[in-house]
Amino acid sequence: MGSSNSRYLKVLREYCMANDNRVYTFLISPSRTSKIRQLSIDKNLLRAAAAVVVFTFLLMIYGAVRLGQHEALNLKYLSVKAENENLKQANDAYENSYARLKGQISYIEDMSKELARKARMEHSPEIDELVGIGGPETVVALDKAANQLERDVRHINDHLRSDILRMASIPRGLPVNGYVTDGFGMRRNPFNGEGREVHEGLDIAVDFGTPVTATADGLVIYAAPHAGYGNLVIVYHSNGITTRYGHLSRISVEAGQRVKRGDQLGNAGSTGRSTGPHVHYEIRENDQSVDPLRYSAQSSGLRVAN
Repeated sequence: MGSSNSRYLKVLREYCMANDNRVYTFLISPSRTSKIRQLSIDKNLLRAAAAVVVFTFLLMIYGAVRLGQHEALNLKYLSVKAENENLKQANDAYENSYARLKGQISYIEDMSKELARKARMEHSPEIDELVGIGGPETVVALDKAANQLERDVRHINDHLRSDILRMASIPRGLPVNGYVTDGFGMRRNPFNGEGREVHEGLDIAVDFGTPVTATADGLVIYAAPHAGYGNLVIVYHSNGITTRYGHLSRISVEAGQRVKRGDQLGNAGSTGRSTGPHVHYEIRENDQSVDPLRYSAQSSGLRVAN
């Protein structure tokens, strides 16, 4: 046993001495009695192999890091792409809304101009400045245009409302549908035919009890018997204009009541200084009587008794 080991060591020493240090030599003995085999590997080759292994390992690490970075960038790209797509859709929706709103403002602008013309406001410097803003190209300008048009429309609406109220308070037509037996101005005394007198309104012959209606919006300031008028209703309208309805058989309103054109004031009769059922209708401006036919939109269709 000892001699065998000594022989093995002797062979190893002799082999190592016979070979230089440029190689690594591996002695392989499958068993104690087997023939010793040797395996020599060049040091440089072994070092190169080790270097290759280390480089491959580092390359694998680098590849894994780069792959992770690439995946992260890819995820970020997909996220940004989705966000951009959402922004594009939102921008498209905004542009559509903007174009629609711009068209609506343009339409309202045209309508405001048309309303201004109908309200006879086209020559007003104020309206010329307010109406006709032009086409806005920014959201801020669009917002300003919308606010300006809102003020325009409110201004025009107030003007139209004022005109409507003013027109509603101007007498129009007649309080009854009948025959005009006496007009405005000088006339012969209807009772005895002697002499002439001033007639301050129209006498309109109708059946007894015919409803008598207001010819304009206003405020009833008198509703009671009054001398030769008999039962009398006086309505104040505006700008000093009043209307009078005389000889009524019955009064349907009272002082302080507001009435609108067409509202019933009473019924035709023959109270006061009267020769028969009719309505005495007067219009006064600042308490001065004027010809009612000046205000009557139906004057061309009046039926005048011969």
